[in-house]
Amino acid sequence: MIALKDIRPVDNGAKFLNVDLHIHTYGGSADVKDPALTPEAIVDSAVKQNLSVIAITDHNSNISVEAAMAHAQQYADKLMVLPGVEVTTAHGHLLVYFAPENYKELGKFLVKIELIGEMGAENSRTAKSMADVIAEAEKHGAICVAAHIDREKTGFEKFAPGFQDWKRDIICSSGLYGLEHDDISTIDWYSNQDDSSPAGSERKKIYSARAATVKLEGRHHLAHLQGSDSHSLAQFESSDPNKVWTKIKLTELSWSAFRTALIDPTARVRPTQSVPRLTPRILGMGIAGGFLNGEKLHFSDNLNCLIGGRGTGKSTAIRALAYGLGMIDDFAEVENCPDVTYIFCEDANGIRFMYTRTRGNPPSVQAKEGDARTEVPRDSFRIEYFGQGMLAEVAKDPLNSPDLLQDFLDRHITLKDLEATETTLMSQLRENAARLAPLEENASQLGPRRQQIADITKKLKIAEEGNLKEIVEAQTKIAAEKSVVQNLEQISLMYASGVTLADYQRDFDQLIETAGELTGEAESEKELGNLRAVIEDSNELLTTKATELTEELKVKAAEIDRHLSALKQSHAKLDEEIATKIADLKTRGLAGDMTEIAQLIKDRAALTVEVTKTDQKKTTLQAIRRERTEFLNELVSARQKMTSRRKAQLLEVNKNLSQSIKDYKVFVKYDDAGIVDEFQGFLQSKMAGSYFQEVTCKAVCESLTPQELVDLVFAKDVKGIEEKCELKEEWAKQLIERLTPWNVLYELQILSKQPKPLIIVRTTSSPPREIPVKQLSDGQRHTILLTIAMLAESNIPLVIDQPEDDLDNAFIFESIVSTLRAVKERRQIILVTHNANIAVLGDSELILPMKRENDVGKVVDRGSIDKEATKNMVQQILEGSPAAFIRRQKIYGH
Repeated sequence: MIALKDIRPVDNGAKFLNVDLHIHTYGGSADVKDPALTPEAIVDSAVKQNLSVIAITDHNSNISVEAAMAHAQQYADKLMVLPGVEVTTAHGHLLVYFAPENYKELGKFLVKIELIGEMGAENSRTAKSMADVIAEAEKHGAICVAAHIDREKTGFEKFAPGFQDWKRDIICSSGLYGLEHDDISTIDWYSNQDDSSPAGSERKKIYSARAATVKLEGRHHLAHLQGSDSHSLAQFESSDPNKVWTKIKLTELSWSAFRTALIDPTARVRPTQSVPRLTPRILGMGIAGGFLNGEKLHFSDNLNCLIGGRGTGKSTAIRALAYGLGMIDDFAEVENCPDVTYIFCEDANGIRFMYTRTRGNPPSVQAKEGDARTEVPRDSFRIEYFGQGMLAEVAKDPLNSPDLLQDFLDRHITLKDLEATETTLMSQLRENAARLAPLEENASQLGPRRQQIADITKKLKIAEEGNLKEIVEAQTKIAAEKSVVQNLEQISLMYASGVTLADYQRDFDQLIETAGELTGEAESEKELGNLRAVIEDSNELLTTKATELTEELKVKAAEIDRHLSALKQSHAKLDEEIATKIADLKTRGLAGDMTEIAQLIKDRAALTVEVTKTDQKKTTLQAIRRERTEFLNELVSARQKMTSRRKAQLLEVNKNLSQSIKDYKVFVKYDDAGIVDEFQGFLQSKMAGSYFQEVTCKAVCESLTPQELVDLVFAKDVKGIEEKCELKEEWAKQLIERLTPWNVLYELQILSKQPKPLIIVRTTSSPPREIPVKQLSDGQRHTILLTIAMLAESNIPLVIDQPEDDLDNAFIFESIVSTLRAVKERRQIILVTHNANIAVLGDSELILPMKRENDVGKVVDRGSIDKEATKNMVQQILEGSPAAFIRRQKIYGH
């Protein structure tokens, strides 16, 4: 058995770590008056506060750097101290950082910038411009960050009004890696997201100039940071939860990793206040048996890329993950399938789930909240999974496979509650139909039966006028009375069978379970407990009353039977008397056609019983009709809500498509012609043998809803069907004839016909021209779906096997990479890829290189690209080898 504690120690790549890159010391900066703020105290406190990187940045001084670095040696695995300085330049303050191993360069640098005044003194400074100081720092291998740019007098942005050339020189300096901000509201200055004010527009112009600087090609983005600028120990140890620190994503505590993060700040640098909240994530997976026997994968919360040559186990790992979570079942038949898969997940509320799946069996799922463990359904933790070729299958022909496209779109919204409601209502409607159909059939015969009774009565009246008047009159009355007896016998049987009030009883536990997760608030729990007691008391009351009524009605049934027995004896005597009279008439030859009269009396009695039964069930019929109407209204409402959620989703989907795909205008819409596969299949089955053409049947289904067709059939509206469906009269009549049976109508009534999703493609020319989506290349169609999948308004983990299939490298770089970088902080992504752009430029927090050793797959040198061993494996697998990469670089002339 593999537990989470076995997976936790495994490297899971780069993580956001707390850093404070602006700290002063007592003795290093003259404006620090707190003697407790020593280098040693700062280091000890940093470790306690869970800081991973700090920088000692005294004013124009390096006096405290060595002491801090020496004291930090004991915390080498927890803390990295950067030697730094805050230089007072001619244009404001500048933070300069050096590699710990090259800390002596800091002293040389301070000499080169020709400081005026005593080091660390409040009036110490350099006469050089900030741009010149940055250039000098770059020569010494340092990294520069403009300090508190939004602070009056000492921040370069507030240092002087306007946008002079010296500001442009600072921003366009290749040695400038970032900007420090005091106020979180200014964090977008000098970026593409800067505000639209006149000042913001000017800053954007300068930032655009930086982007166009040749030396900054590929790394023009600036890191936007916050630091404590601590001048006292109390300030450094502030308990404010919104501390002005920065989060930097690192795979190891090294200068190389730090520099890599600042080169790629849009993915790796965040002010603490802007780090996203917890999202659902797969924590890790352990495998026992199969091709990956013994492997443990500890996933990053962000982007994970499995790379490797053919047959190394990349796709096996992804499929094992999907199999373990119950997303696929056929993997058990594959030789590489693990014997047991252990998967550990955590939802957005911090509830942990453990999935254990033994090969060939369904997954066992346990939820852990606090110390409590409970068995839960397999879909308690959701992911979005696309195996190799799955997206391509949806993309193949979305116009003729709208159900596949709809299933794909539905992955990104929550419909589970409405689908459960729909399933329940359809079950209730089918049960309702089973009760209602015979009642409706009888009710439809009520008119004809009454007419038959009237006709028989007329015949008997004629018979009464002859020799048999007395006998016919007596027989008619006895027959009427016997029909009363038959109906009373049915009532007696009903009373004797007892009463149930189960329809009024409710299962409180089921109500709670169906509703989903509740708040758990104490006041809510109290009131829910009270409500449970009321429902349980009511159920008990209903059971008691039903038992009482049953006993009392059984007594009444016995009384009815006793009286009916006496009445039957009376009827027997009357029958005997009539028989004697008929025999006497026969001997005298006056009986006539007595057999026919007897049959008429018998028929009328039988019809009277049926009419009486039907009349007595009118109340029941009306109640079941009302029930069906309510169920149908609820079903329509649930389906309308589904449609509303689906259409609401398109706002974000279409915005994302417009931003990601530039060659065409692509959008998704819903067509009311609808997805008619189920409707069409049903109709064709009922019209079997009639030569009703498939194309005609499809046209009928697209022209109206199942409910509209039911209404037309019920009304026998031949003309209406002709007009709405554009059918000839003979086909309209056949439709009515074939669909008239109640059981057919009721099944038709609950069929679904949801609007059909369509992908619309138009040229960007004027006027735009619509292009059939089938005419797009496989790659273009794949791109549309991949964009929807990755940018969906969903935070559940996204797992894809080789998303680059059918896509060219240029598009992967221009669109997929930027999309991955945009979404990986709000949803976990796990990919198998052969593409270096995805793993490297997508800034995968965890790269999992895989090799085949001794006929099993192994993960080797896992980590982020800023880890040397991982970088070498990436070059080996995705670039051919480090030598091949360098050779191509030389051929390209870079």
